[in-house]
Amino acid sequence: MSEYQPDRLIKSRVSEDRSSGEVILPGLWYTDFDRKIGGKWTLWSIAKTFEAVRYALFFNGFINYYALREENHSIFMAGTLYEMFPAIHKLNAKKHWGPLYPIRATMCVSHAGDTSLTLDIVIYDCTTKEKLASCLTKFVYVNLLTRKAVLLPPWIYKMTINVDESSPRTISKPQQLKIPSDCFQFTVCSLFSDTDNNGHVNHSTYVRWCSDAASVAATTGNYSNFKMEIGSYSLERLEVYYIGELVVGDEAVVNTWQDDSDFRKLYFAITKDSRRIFNAQFVYLNDIPSADIPGFKSKI
Repeated sequence: MSEYQPDRLIKSRVSEDRSSGEVILPGLWYTDFDRKIGGKWTLWSIAKTFEAVRYALFFNGFINYYALREENHSIFMAGTLYEMFPAIHKLNAKKHWGPLYPIRATMCVSHAGDTSLTLDIVIYDCTTKEKLASCLTKFVYVNLLTRKAVLLPPWIYKMTINVDESSPRTISKPQQLKIPSDCFQFTVCSLFSDTDNNGHVNHSTYVRWCSDAASVAATTGNYSNFKMEIGSYSLERLEVYYIGELVVGDEAVVNTWQDDSDFRKLYFAITKDSRRIFNAQFVYLNDIPSADIPGFKSKI
């Protein structure tokens, strides 16, 4: 691997074959936390932190990213699995932000298919060495003019020759659940600040929309077990799958409901003109936040 750059705030290195890398971020910031849910790290900020890890390494040569974006091509997210470890729930706005609490992350290609790449990221607390969260993301190689998947360029497989494809870590398309007729619905409209350089709504925006919809659903009595702002509860796993795109000015509906047999599971389906765009499943730990954590009090 190439060495860290000691004079840079963000330090990174990429393996010789460009299929793995490591990065140290200079710490979380005050805006990553939400004091009204006990100062916890917000879900959409966690999603953006994983994005920061990807691009810190992309900019340093990982999978020859810039070549992948040549001639009207790019990579779009197809699905992501986030897993949260116990240490992440200990982070707090009061004392865990700033350069004294850097974040270390590792990233590698875990699968290379015909039209897709799967990247596996783990982030750690540099101080305690504890795992905070992991993110397994499947990207599809697309033609930006047609917005359709195309074959990966042959040279990519020279970089992934050492990837163990006998037991690949990737994401399969989940079974699409039927949206209940009596589920809670929350309307959103995509703004310029919700989009990214691929010309569509950013992945973290979908997470934020689901979180907001869940908070309103919980505080208005639409879930049987969740009664407070949803960020007050400790998330164990988050699975998302992208079916379509939303762009600036699109109005969409976040449909959400609770699993009938496992109260820890919340489901989300985002639709536009009754067409499914996005699916997600949030799975929470079996915990109840203490009553002294301030939460949103709905007046609806």
